[in-house]
Amino acid sequence: MISPGQFMRFLPPALGMALLLALGTVEAQTQSQSRTARPKPAAKPAAQAPRPAAQAAPAQAVDDRRWNDLVDQAEDNLAKGSYAAAEAAGRELLEEANRIFPADHANTAASHSVLGSVYFRQGRYPDAEARFRQALNIYENRVGPEAAQTASALNNLALVLEKTGDYRGAELLLQRSLAILRKLLGPDHADTATTMSNLGRVLDAQGKFGASASIAADAGDDPQALAARASDLAAKGQYREAESLQQRVVQIHEKAVGAEHALTATSISNLGNVLYLQGKFADAEQVHRRALAIRTKVLGAGHPDTATSLNNLANVLFEQGKDEQLAPSEQRARARDQIRVFTETEGLYRRALAIQETALGAEHPAIAATLNNLGALLDQGGRHSEAEPLQRRALAVLEKGLGPLHPDTAATLTTLAVSLDRQGKLVEAESTYRRAVETSRNAGNPRSLLLNASRLGFALAKRGRNREALPFYRDAIDSLDFLYVRTRGLSEETRAVFMGQFGNIYLETIKLLLQLHRANPNEGFDRQILEIASRNQSRIFTELMRQADVGRFSSEPAFITLRDRRQALQDRIDGLRQAIVTIPLAQAQTEVRRTDLTGQLEGSTRELAIIERELLKRYPRFMELTNPKPVTVDDLQKSLLRDGEMLLTYVLLPLETVIFAVTRDRLKMVVAPVKREDIATRIYSVRRSIEKVASGESVLFLREVDPAVLNGLYRELIAPVADIMAGRSKIIVVADGPLQTIPLEFLVRQYGAAEEKAFRAARQGSDGSADRPFLAEYAPLDYLGKSFRFAYLPSLSTLTSQRLYPKIQTESKRQLIAFADPIFNPVVGKLISANTLAVLEAMGGSVPRGRDGRPNIPALKETAVEAREIATILGGASDLYLGDNAQESMAKRGDLKAARFVLFATHGFLGGEYLPPMEAPVEPGTNVVLRAPQKSKSQPALALTLVGDLKGEDGMLTMKEVIEDVELNADLVALSACNTAGETAQANNGEGFAGLTRAFMYAGAKSLLVSHWSVDSLSTQALMTATFRNVKAGEPALNAMSDAQRGLLSARYTSGQYHFSRGHPFFWAAFVFVGD
Repeated sequence: MISPGQFMRFLPPALGMALLLALGTVEAQTQSQSRTARPKPAAKPAAQAPRPAAQAAPAQAVDDRRWNDLVDQAEDNLAKGSYAAAEAAGRELLEEANRIFPADHANTAASHSVLGSVYFRQGRYPDAEARFRQALNIYENRVGPEAAQTASALNNLALVLEKTGDYRGAELLLQRSLAILRKLLGPDHADTATTMSNLGRVLDAQGKFGASASIAADAGDDPQALAARASDLAAKGQYREAESLQQRVVQIHEKAVGAEHALTATSISNLGNVLYLQGKFADAEQVHRRALAIRTKVLGAGHPDTATSLNNLANVLFEQGKDEQLAPSEQRARARDQIRVFTETEGLYRRALAIQETALGAEHPAIAATLNNLGALLDQGGRHSEAEPLQRRALAVLEKGLGPLHPDTAATLTTLAVSLDRQGKLVEAESTYRRAVETSRNAGNPRSLLLNASRLGFALAKRGRNREALPFYRDAIDSLDFLYVRTRGLSEETRAVFMGQFGNIYLETIKLLLQLHRANPNEGFDRQILEIASRNQSRIFTELMRQADVGRFSSEPAFITLRDRRQALQDRIDGLRQAIVTIPLAQAQTEVRRTDLTGQLEGSTRELAIIERELLKRYPRFMELTNPKPVTVDDLQKSLLRDGEMLLTYVLLPLETVIFAVTRDRLKMVVAPVKREDIATRIYSVRRSIEKVASGESVLFLREVDPAVLNGLYRELIAPVADIMAGRSKIIVVADGPLQTIPLEFLVRQYGAAEEKAFRAARQGSDGSADRPFLAEYAPLDYLGKSFRFAYLPSLSTLTSQRLYPKIQTESKRQLIAFADPIFNPVVGKLISANTLAVLEAMGGSVPRGRDGRPNIPALKETAVEAREIATILGGASDLYLGDNAQESMAKRGDLKAARFVLFATHGFLGGEYLPPMEAPVEPGTNVVLRAPQKSKSQPALALTLVGDLKGEDGMLTMKEVIEDVELNADLVALSACNTAGETAQANNGEGFAGLTRAFMYAGAKSLLVSHWSVDSLSTQALMTATFRNVKAGEPALNAMSDAQRGLLSARYTSGQYHFSRGHPFFWAAFVFVGD
């Protein structure tokens, strides 16, 4: 959400906007009288809409020289920004075409298109739409519906519809244009890339963030294709890659047309916009100053593109707070000329506005952006009386030019409302806020509703009207959930960036509910807080689990029929809403048309409600996937929790922590006065000491772990709900933030003066002998894990998946399938392939290396013993893949689904915190397998055999490959490897558990044993064999592991002549139980 103190300003045109403004004019087509081709105008931007290719026509005795000259005049004036002259030439051009060519001739269509381009630049969108529709009609009949000219006409018309807010109509036209260009020119052609970029922008405007295909990564050296690719990347939040491509475009243009050329200025401006989006304001300032200098010199001080650069530069200065006065010499010069002295930023905005008013006219929609930005600057400076008229004028321009329901109109309403709010004009401010919300709601624009509803909620809450604010915050959250679903298909990193922009809305809503709860503790606001928290827990993991659930019925004919009918009705409703929004204001029978469309919309909405009720009744998990449903207290108490269980979940706020304890018959919410940052600092101090030893340093560094810290965390995070925990056989934990990186089992319940004295005495008396081993002082501590058993889940929705939608149980043909003791390093006759080396290099510092810098992963010979022991304990049929046979290809072969238990006793490498980009189903419930284009450098992975013949694999079983290629039906999967559970001490992406854990749960594991840090192999071996021995004895997996941990507390080991106790949490608490 935008900070409450800021305005919703119109930002500088991003790359997509550059594509929008670059309507290509049509090349005139020669007849019998040929003319000499000459260069096109220099002002043509780097990325532009596709242009119809010239088409030869049968020779006729027609003198078309004047027609050709008029084409040149219109295009030249358009490039110069002389729109009045361009319009005059365009009108003459169309008259001349009608005189010398048939009405259905391709050159007549080209004439309509040229005049349409002029109207578009003037902001006369209804006139532009009429010309482009006429051109499209001619091309479709003259050259056919699959011709390149038709594709160009479709693209041009789509850009007009986009401008007027008809995003659905623009989408349909661009989809058709793209299909033609892919067929005629191929997927890698620059025109195809440009159209795809335009389509991506239109889809983004509708909140369909993950629905568009990415532009081919290899754009060669074609600047148009590179610019389109950069726009595509920027729209997906991949700004660094977009910046790199834009730098290439600048270099190409500098070399091809020179440093001082309009084309170069456009590419420089686009580079500045990418820098702006990254917050690199100082760099963006320098780049925009250069673009402004070039445009002023080449195009002139009065050109509309020069105004764009002025606006861009002013925005960058505004973001930096650079409102310094002009230099004294400039002030004196302006005083002599009786020019008012402005700050540089204000002066830039005013110069841009003056140019636009002269070149575009006082009612061009582009002027509204400059008015809005200037108004925001003045208002921020306390000059409200000057700002408000500018904002009102901007609103009037947009209402007249784009209509009252356009998203830009709604945004300007909110900007005006903020200004009125600041002036204390509270009644009008609230009324204006409400208009903005209703505008967004009626237009069916979720992004606009998200921003405006949250803004109104904030304004009401600020005045203490919390009850009135709550519905608007809920509107904002519903819109955010809806938009997030539509990011499916983008990379996890991109989706995290998206949530980072708006995720604060959840926290604001929770804080609002906390205030309501404190004032009204018996009205159920605590239940609402838990519901809101559940919506923001481990979103991507939750979505994966829902997809897995839906996959179990996705091929049923009844489901497919309902799903497809629902999609068709949603498309129809989208189209009707956009049609209502974009009815031309001056059209005859406007109200009749609006009434008819509204009736159709209401009928389709009623039919959709019937279909969705049937889907919710028969296939509720599908509806949760497309419209995420929060987990409520009623769900937990009536359907999910069992006798003897307690749910423990947290919400870490900046200044306090909310703790929930829920059983089948009790709910307790406690607000602890402990800051999120304070919790993170203490957890990091504990993890840092542990990770020193995990990375190979002396085990005595474990003495840095202070029991007082572990007790302090217990007192603040567990003790407030200890009364609910008492006597519970199982605690289900859904943690938050830094709490996701530790096992709660190692928190210490009691550590007063007596316990501290005993601890210090034991430490002082330890000498490493058999009777007084090092670290023995940790064993007697009253760890939480000695009294309670904990099962961890990434989200409350995961519990819903596992208990209400369990995978169908099948008979296990194997008790155990195990992978152990892989061969990591070259041996005689078995080398590491170049492909595997490249993958290991991409893993970075997480892979151990020798002195020569090459990968040197320690062997795990003892894991073969571990696997054999477990197989012997379990009995029955087992498959053990040891040594050379512990291959990635064997893990993917499909046999794993036959095993009741699966063991991977090998190294695990975290690799990073994000999923790679995946091609997920655009429509959930289809029989499409998740696919990722390539192995990501940031993927976590299990290391299997890396040398010799790997059957086409690279030896690293990545999270992506587990999702795609591994199918499980196991009761328990043990990842007996290092750091397979959570994030590092420093990392925290909000997803809770590392990718490997999530991937194996998605693949079908009912539960997992995973580790928070690397543990010595002998401790791991002891824990695993004891766990499976307990399982064989009939214990549930959670109890089996918990009892094994308790047994390890009293164990010891020797290193040389010294003895060590395994009572330190480092040895016994690393592994946690995930699942049900």
